[in-house]
Amino acid sequence: MELIKENKEKKRAVYKLADRYRKVWYVNPDSAPFAETLAEHLELLDQFVPGYVLDYGYTTESIYVDYKMIPGTLASKFPHTEDFIKKIYNFCLDNINKTSPYAHGDWVLSNMLIDGDNITLIDWDNLGIYDAKDVLEKLNTDLRSSFGPKFDEVIQGKDNDSTSI
Repeated sequence: MELIKENKEKKRAVYKLADRYRKVWYVNPDSAPFAETLAEHLELLDQFVPGYVLDYGYTTESIYVDYKMIPGTLASKFPHTEDFIKKIYNFCLDNINKTSPYAHGDWVLSNMLIDGDNITLIDWDNLGIYDAKDVLEKLNTDLRSSFGPKFDEVIQGKDNDSTSI
């Protein structure tokens, strides 16, 4: 098991196994509310990303979820061209429309994999029901943080804070 990413503050880590990724939360499995919401979270993932979750379980000190390996390159590795920014923005809006009233909630480029013309969202930890206005504000905040001022320059013809979803 190879450690890929660790967040000590949030007490979680991601490991690469031979055929999957494993996300581990180092928390007491009986602690609320996470233990109570895991089943609901997994059901939603199966609805929005069928086959993404391969397995899950508990130890005395942690909860883990195994995820399918998705082909592609992190979107953060691509040049921030005007076409690329538009492609990412439109992909996110389409995804928001498909999952509404639920939303992914974390649209940073490191949560998107690109494989040819396909874009896939990963890291669905923030999946939940959100107000449409809040979803758009968070989307725009995340993409501004990823692309910098170029995001507003490229999307200037669109009203970023009131685009309908």
